[in-house]
Amino acid sequence: MPVKKQPPPESVGARIRALRLAANLTQDEFASKLNVSRSAIAQWETDRAGQVRDNMERIAKVLNTSLGYLVSGEAGSLQGDELALVRLYRACSTEDRKLLNMTAKRLARS
Repeated sequence: MPVKKQPPPESVGARIRALRLAANLTQDEFASKLNVSRSAIAQWETDRAGQVRDNMERIAKVLNTSLGYLVSGEAGSLQGDELALVRLYRACSTEDRKLLNMTAKRLARS
């Protein structure tokens, strides 16, 4: 039987799990607060699900942390232009978010 590989401590999933445990929340309780399944939480915590991105803002709010910490492990929060861009992104529709992501990726390659 294959051994389950634990995510490295620096992964998004590991940070979510550590913060959830620090908040004394079970996976079921955390799932209920986010209106997702316990299975989704388990997948996020083991870095096996892509849907975690769509829920990062809510996860950060429930776990009382910054989005920056969840995404990159940075202790500081976003400021200035970065924060303004995140706020604008959050105000966009799903379709517009896809367009913004594609544009940002192209610009980052330049």
